[in-house]
Amino acid sequence: MGQGHRNVCLIPSSAHGTNPASAAITGLKVVVVLCDEHGNINVSDLKAKAEEHSKNLSSLMVTYPSTHGVFEASIKEITDIIHTNGGQVYMDGANMNAQVLITSPATIGADVCHLNLHKTFCIPHGGGGPGIGPICVRKHLAPFLPGHFEFNREEKLNWSMTSAPFGSAGIIPISYMYIKMLGNDLLKSTQIAILNANYMMEKIKDHYKILYRGTSGRCAHEFIMDIRDIKKVSGITEEDVAKRLMDYGFHAPTMSFPVPGTLMIEPTESEDK
Repeated sequence: MGQGHRNVCLIPSSAHGTNPASAAITGLKVVVVLCDEHGNINVSDLKAKAEEHSKNLSSLMVTYPSTHGVFEASIKEITDIIHTNGGQVYMDGANMNAQVLITSPATIGADVCHLNLHKTFCIPHGGGGPGIGPICVRKHLAPFLPGHFEFNREEKLNWSMTSAPFGSAGIIPISYMYIKMLGNDLLKSTQIAILNANYMMEKIKDHYKILYRGTSGRCAHEFIMDIRDIKKVSGITEEDVAKRLMDYGFHAPTMSFPVPGTLMIEPTESEDK
């Protein structure tokens, strides 16, 4: 309370584009944190910028595992640095399907996170459908969560994020049934998502350049295949590769994100061998 002057948000260069966009929309000043050659957040750069902006540091927005497809080995040190300098940690839960029952936002030190139901909890990924999922916070931030007029008619602070009190409620039962039926097998889903990505990476690593790997040489649930050298010698682009895969009935990988000229391959837990 009483720290409304804190308006600086640190965001790694590996972040989803929605992160700086969201921060900018809320009036925060975005300061980009560099990554190292392995795709991890550069801890020295983060520490320097956190200390430089400590009087006005609001937050760090971080995707974990990163959009580069690696588990940040220094994630706890990173969150400690932010907290030491008066900021809060917002974790983008887009890659939660590599975390369920293995680690958690609380374990790494996040203060806020959104948990996408798409991908992790059985909702189709993309396609322009409605997004939905819980926003989770630590206890000290609970008083600042939005409510809804339908449930808070007598309260003065009843601002809401959506006109519908339950959001896109028709979607939620799908995720509920998925979780209910799998139970402890949710762990297996997480493990297979990571296994599938590493299996595919190992299959193609001698033929295509893999852009980033974690400290163990492994990826998380996705990896980036770099075809920029192929484009230089043949003129074949990432778009050509994606369209040719679709000719054979394969859902094309993500193109040119987070690195232009590459393909980000995410086989997920639902793809068979």
